[in-house]
Amino acid sequence: MSSYLLRPAAEADAATVVALVCALDVALLGATDYTLADLEDEWRQIEPADRFVVEDSDGVVGYGTIEVNPQHGGSDGYVHPEHFGRGVGAFLVSELEQRLAARGVSRVQNAALVLDTRAHELLRLQGYTELRRFWQMRIELQSEPPALSWPGGVTLSRFDLADAEAYHAAFEEAFAEHWQHDPEPFEKWRRDNLERDDFSPELWAVVRAGDEIVAGTICLPERMGAAWVARLFTRREWRRRGLGEALLHDAFGSFWQLGKRTVGLGVDAQSDTGAQRLYERVGMHVHWGAVIFEKVLP
Repeated sequence: MSSYLLRPAAEADAATVVALVCALDVALLGATDYTLADLEDEWRQIEPADRFVVEDSDGVVGYGTIEVNPQHGGSDGYVHPEHFGRGVGAFLVSELEQRLAARGVSRVQNAALVLDTRAHELLRLQGYTELRRFWQMRIELQSEPPALSWPGGVTLSRFDLADAEAYHAAFEEAFAEHWQHDPEPFEKWRRDNLERDDFSPELWAVVRAGDEIVAGTICLPERMGAAWVARLFTRREWRRRGLGEALLHDAFGSFWQLGKRTVGLGVDAQSDTGAQRLYERVGMHVHWGAVIFEKVLP
């Protein structure tokens, strides 16, 4: 019988969870950018009943979350490096699977850092196969980025709350064909983006052709140790006209004015839009990567 206990993660566990994630980052990557603010941001988007800690007689030794999406279920797990090889990971994976199965999920996806070969082996032994890879990319700004000229027929402005519904609609259209994109109702999008403590409309770009929004960015002043381009989108008919590169330079310039020198974003390594090539073209590099594994539950 396992000596581990899985229980809901309470607000009082937050500092302990951050310390655990940071310890794992240091063990795998040699450093960490993860902060309490990052965890609080994640917990705002997770139901309290969907986040868990694993305890034994030493205290909290693992942490995990679950998410139910229209197409699949997701689980995410972390084990304190001092407890590697003791069965914590296998216990956590199994417990999270059971909770997802109880909610009708038939396919589960689980992510692990590219460098975390121990987790890869564990997941494969549990019946998972690799599905997709994602990168966190970064750039260290050495000088103020030059402003690029915009293609003819478009204008750039900053986000205004009056733009919210049209902006959301343009964003959803642009992302509709992306891998596993689940449409997000406007009210949820509004809560997740416009009601954040760090909502910074002066960092968001809105690109219009006439009165129509055709492209844009959602930027945050800080996430995981970097200024953050959370979303960059261009509607299909406006792609391959230089808007993506111009939007990145606009974001870099805005961050430079704030004194930010490290800028990051996430990207699907197999994106059909060639996003990674665009980011490399403007000087960004892979900072770390994650592998998505999937399992069909019996």
